[in-house]
Amino acid sequence: MSDSLTEQVFSAIAKIKHIPRETITPERTLESLALDSLDTITLLFELEDATGLTIPDDRLRDLRTAGEVVDRIRQLQGSAAVAP
Repeated sequence: MSDSLTEQVFSAIAKIKHIPRETITPERTLESLALDSLDTITLLFELEDATGLTIPDDRLRDLRTAGEVVDRIRQLQGSAAVAP
């Protein structure tokens, strides 16, 4: 899973948590990255800016891993492309 969206998400997490980008993998849990609710909101804003999407905060709440965040953003991008 190495594409521009993955890099955007993983880089945003690294920036928010002040950790090396290389430490973030798709399997890495958000809990192990110490992403709290404030960090999640910050990540939401970062990803909205990076992707141009409007991401409802409830769409990220149930996610457990960094890879799931990428998958959810990809789903939202697909939905946005289909919307009239």
